[in-house]
Amino acid sequence: AGASDVTAEAADVVYMPHSLADLPEFFKVSRSAVRTAWQNIFLFAGVLNLSAVLLAATGKIGPVGAAVTHQLSSFFVMMNSLRLLYVRREGGRRWHSRITDRLDHSPLPRFASRFKESAAHFEFDSITGWLMDHRHRMWKPLIYTSAALFVLNGFYALKPDETGIIERFGRKEVPNKEPGLHYKLPWPIDRLTRMQAHRVRAVEVGFRTNTASVDAEPAAYEWNVQHRSGRFQRVPEEALMLTGDQNMIELNATVHYSPERPDDFVFRQINGDATVRAAAESVIQSIVTQTSIDDLLTTGRKAVELRARDLLQKKLDLYQTGVKVLQVRLEDVHPSLEVVDAFREVSGAFEEKSRLINEAEGYRNEQLALARGNAQALTRNAAAYQIGRTNRATGDASRFTLTEAAFAAAPQATEHRLYLETVEAVLPGKKKLIIDKSQGRRHLLLLEDGVEIPSPGILN
Repeated sequence: AGASDVTAEAADVVYMPHSLADLPEFFKVSRSAVRTAWQNIFLFAGVLNLSAVLLAATGKIGPVGAAVTHQLSSFFVMMNSLRLLYVRREGGRRWHSRITDRLDHSPLPRFASRFKESAAHFEFDSITGWLMDHRHRMWKPLIYTSAALFVLNGFYALKPDETGIIERFGRKEVPNKEPGLHYKLPWPIDRLTRMQAHRVRAVEVGFRTNTASVDAEPAAYEWNVQHRSGRFQRVPEEALMLTGDQNMIELNATVHYSPERPDDFVFRQINGDATVRAAAESVIQSIVTQTSIDDLLTTGRKAVELRARDLLQKKLDLYQTGVKVLQVRLEDVHPSLEVVDAFREVSGAFEEKSRLINEAEGYRNEQLALARGNAQALTRNAAAYQIGRTNRATGDASRFTLTEAAFAAAPQATEHRLYLETVEAVLPGKKKLIIDKSQGRRHLLLLEDGVEIPSPGILN
């Protein structure tokens, strides 16, 4: 208590009590504190943290496990240091003395006696003290063991469907490792990335498969039923598209691909599946905007799928994704549910339009056939009439020519005959009496019905 300030500053330890009886206990506590400090440094701050680093480097534990392990090391240091509070308590009695006293009154005397004997020889502080005393002889085996474990940690095995990509100081090594047993330099020199390169992957455009609801199937998967339950969930922002003939449709597609170059797929893309999905959506939308809804719903679907596969492969090659597109499949194409009523009305109008057009075309074809037949009939009748009139005129002309020739040969007889024919033509069916004198006038008398013509002898 009478130490000066200079003495207190110069000394490592200042012993304050007046009596020296507690000085041995003071040294004992000091040695326990030093041993506890070394235990905390080697066991918890050293071995535990080094083990956690190795486990994290090999992928045995993740970020959450590493954080928990770090906190556990601090917790163990604190709990180990708390043991110093029990060095001097109840007249210096140890924890095993209190336990053995209680075991003396237990119903298991045999077990109590054996535990008392083993506890009497066990002293944790003595073990740690021995380790601290021989630490100069143990550091080499510990270093050699740690080095051996560090070197042996580089062995790894790849499964039959896996491909290994090695990064050495952040730079990838070629060629990639095939399935089997291999060796790499330990972390942090080499870093291994496992990938299932030969596995066919699939991305969905316009919908997502809900594997958690496989048993909850909806009533139907028709295009006019809302797909809001079951295995398939709609993604409207991807599915809604506009066709080339200005029809709103909802399209669901699946793209199957495989990573042909695993290193490009892993290192050149943050998320390979998201890149393929975005590129596929862009390509499909560009093709749909140039295609009519009839082609998408019927015979043109296969051509759209092949064209989408080729364009998607070119775009992914431009992105250097290392992906080979196997196929693009249009799973479901139908009008959007928001325009179902309008689509039905338009479909009905188109059907009515088609019906009227078909009726008009049928009427036109019928009338055209009739008009062509009538035209041909009129043409043929006109030609026949022309031929008949021409022949008749030709005959009349020939007859007139012959009559003229006969009149020129015998004018008197011809004149009488022409006269008689004219009278018969003008007064057909009438009884006529013609008085003709060769040197006089010619008289024509019409007789009434019932009057008989006298014989020529009476007239004379």
